[in-house]
Amino acid sequence: MDNTTAFAAVDYEREVEQTIPFHAQLLAQAVEVALAAHPSPTRWLDTGCGPGRLAELARTRCSAEFFFADPSEAMLAIARLRHSDVPEGNFFNVPSDRLPELAPLDVITAVQCHHYLDEGTRKRSVEVCFARLRPGGVFVTFENVRAETDRGHALQRDRWAQWLRAHGRDEAYVTMQLAREDTHFFPIPVRRHLEVLAGVGFALVELVWRAYGQAGFLCVKPVA
Repeated sequence: MDNTTAFAAVDYEREVEQTIPFHAQLLAQAVEVALAAHPSPTRWLDTGCGPGRLAELARTRCSAEFFFADPSEAMLAIARLRHSDVPEGNFFNVPSDRLPELAPLDVITAVQCHHYLDEGTRKRSVEVCFARLRPGGVFVTFENVRAETDRGHALQRDRWAQWLRAHGRDEAYVTMQLAREDTHFFPIPVRRHLEVLAGVGFALVELVWRAYGQAGFLCVKPVA
């Protein structure tokens, strides 16, 4: 596989729509939340950018200079083609915890990417994103999340399985996806996300979206 998802990069956009409930809305919400918090960004980094769909949405709504980072070269190659007007120097084949030093950014988005990391690397990734933002900068992250209780988590998994079946997935596929949890992706509860995000120093940390096993968070770096 050429990336950490369950799909080859060339198939990702088609497959993910039948795997993550409300995936298109999730991307749209991430852009909307970022622009609500910072209406006129000049520099925006999408880390874990995948094939570049989020930036495509965002670029219709603002004139920011965009930067792209992804640990998968195959994903980044698709993003380059989709954003062929963006300079090559604005693309980085790195994960979030190894983002290069950049002039301060107004917005960083990290959507459906950090849950592939263990908890320590996830925290370092958030710390690096925090460091790359200018004071008052905005960090928006959407991730797979774990329910607060074992009973709730079992219900969350059952609802996802039912959703997959309703969207044409067979039992072998459903079993494969459920087995990826805690082996290929590592969800943590919302409360733990909030603790990590506040712990790195963000002044504002809010849950802004949740559906099935995904949640979105808005964070703002202190001005001083």
